[in-house]
Amino acid sequence: MTVLSEEALENLYESEALDEAREVAGSLELRLQQMISCDISKEKAKTLLMQDSTNLRLKVKAVNLPGLSAICQRLDDYLCHIDIITTQNILDLQLFSDSITKSLDGNDDETVDIAEEIRTLPHHATFDVADIKTIHKDVTLVLPKKIAARVVERELVECGYRVTTVLDSLQAFEIILDTKPDLVICSAMLPRLSGIDLLCALHAMPATVNVHTALLTSLPLNHPDLGKLPPAASIIRRGEEFGADLANVLERFNIT
Repeated sequence: MTVLSEEALENLYESEALDEAREVAGSLELRLQQMISCDISKEKAKTLLMQDSTNLRLKVKAVNLPGLSAICQRLDDYLCHIDIITTQNILDLQLFSDSITKSLDGNDDETVDIAEEIRTLPHHATFDVADIKTIHKDVTLVLPKKIAARVVERELVECGYRVTTVLDSLQAFEIILDTKPDLVICSAMLPRLSGIDLLCALHAMPATVNVHTALLTSLPLNHPDLGKLPPAASIIRRGEEFGADLANVLERFNIT
């Protein structure tokens, strides 16, 4: 019996994970084609697309492909904000499908600006874009609860910002590394890795030291934990001060 080396086993596992990811990506493409040909209702298609997207996000965790997790997270975020799938949504989802397939079948020798490529992907909108001036700036929210995240997200979206919400701090770390957003806002209280730890890590690494950050907290400004924040990080207080603090952060970093 042949005993595989550790490297051979790793290559085998990654190859199997890639095949599984390609299979799910193929299913995503199939749903789109079924909608175009009216072989499936848009309501059922949305349910299946969300299942495919979640499965794909889980599969790609075993694949070492830069940017792929961020693309899948952006797709998940996009689908969560769709009520009824429109023709524009189908066109947008096709762009996601093409981007995922390109990433899975990518050329190792090809140099790609991952952050810029992800920025070009479609983004969800919960408002009539004709009503506001769109600002081409990306904000990543790292908040553990969806309800609280929606409140902050809505405030930013209504000002024209492109917002991506991540619920897990370790997942956010990888996504921020790949996407280089214009601003990261994270909660002080996060499971596994606190918001203060996350911001300290981002400002300590050359790859992310220039990413603007802010901590969302209900702690008083004189709390000793806030003294651990990097000098470049800002603070946004919850409650009555939220709106003013957020405006100050956007002005400080010139993200307007």
